[in-house]
Amino acid sequence: METLQIAIRNIRRNERRSRLTIVTIVIGATVLMNVQGMFRGLTSSVYTRMMAMDTAQVQVENAAYRPDARRLPLDRVVDEPDALASAIRALPGVLAVSERIDASFEITNGREGARTIARGVSQDEARVTDLGSKIVAGGMFRPGESGLVLGKGMAAKLGLQVGDVAYFTALDRRSVRNLGSAPVSGIFEFGYPLLDDYLVLLDIDQARAFLGIGKVATRLVVRGADPGASAALTREVAAAVAKARPSPAPGSALVAYEWKTFAESLVSTIETRLKLLGTIIGTLFVLIIAGIFNTMAMNVQERYREIGTLRAIGIRRSGLERIFLTEGLVMGLVGCLVAAIPSAIIGLWLGVWGLDISGILPRDVPIPFGSVLRASYTFVDALRALAAGLSAAALGSILPARRAARLPITEALASAR
Repeated sequence: METLQIAIRNIRRNERRSRLTIVTIVIGATVLMNVQGMFRGLTSSVYTRMMAMDTAQVQVENAAYRPDARRLPLDRVVDEPDALASAIRALPGVLAVSERIDASFEITNGREGARTIARGVSQDEARVTDLGSKIVAGGMFRPGESGLVLGKGMAAKLGLQVGDVAYFTALDRRSVRNLGSAPVSGIFEFGYPLLDDYLVLLDIDQARAFLGIGKVATRLVVRGADPGASAALTREVAAAVAKARPSPAPGSALVAYEWKTFAESLVSTIETRLKLLGTIIGTLFVLIIAGIFNTMAMNVQERYREIGTLRAIGIRRSGLERIFLTEGLVMGLVGCLVAAIPSAIIGLWLGVWGLDISGILPRDVPIPFGSVLRASYTFVDALRALAAGLSAAALGSILPARRAARLPITEALASAR
């Protein structure tokens, strides 16, 4: 208690220097707190957005499909998908299951064309993804109806509008090139170029007929109630698949994949950003320590005579170390508590209203940021910022404290400072 009283007295007596140290800690803790929230918000929003746009939480494929996925094979499929989809829908926490068939199409307006990924989808697609709310013109085709839903970028590139007829060609399962046509029934816009510029949707039964395949699917796509529980849902879906197909025929074994398998590039990019976050936090921590160390070192130099007097009246070196260390910890605690005010204000703004990035990022960035970036905070963030501030204050005080304790008494008393 006596050491604490002496430390507080010294902090008050050296008000200018103490304020400088506390301000350094306030800035560091505030930045640290909000950097964590921004990166967590970025990760959460991007991952959730990708699941809502395209991948959902889980996908079930033929085990032989993924190694050859780039060519979109039509001979490695999920047989009898309706029965399997019904079994998966019965799982708790599953909101919807959609059947899909992906194939490479060339679509044209009769004058110019473009390569695209055509996706045959069931009516549950609008529940598995946010497609229903992203249609900006026209609407979805009815079950069994001939019609196309294009991304806005694709429609603009080919000059197609709702009601226009589009022509398309593709190789069927027997490598025969077929020609078809269908009216544009709707146009969607996710705000993500990889979908808006390259994806075309059609009814899955129409896709099956055009591609010459039976009642099969390329994959089943599963949406759960909790986007953050995709790993657990994947295990449940895998168990349901194994129960429904206990003895699959050769070449028909199925595998349940978590959504990250289908967004490897995106996940890798985000993980790189998280590593960058660690570097930023580490650099910030070092800068805070350096600032505190500098002010504490100045503190020692200006208090040589006081140190000599304390040593002369019998205070041990360990006692001096405790005094200086306690000063640093007190200023660290005060700085962290004061930092809670700007952190709360900034956190409220970033968490509720967010940061408008619609005009900042170029359109072709391959990450679905969306138009508003919101931060996401946890109680652990506050504890981590508090621990960092106190640790920085302690580390920044240790060396000056040891230096002060090792000053010879005669040298300290003789100092003119």
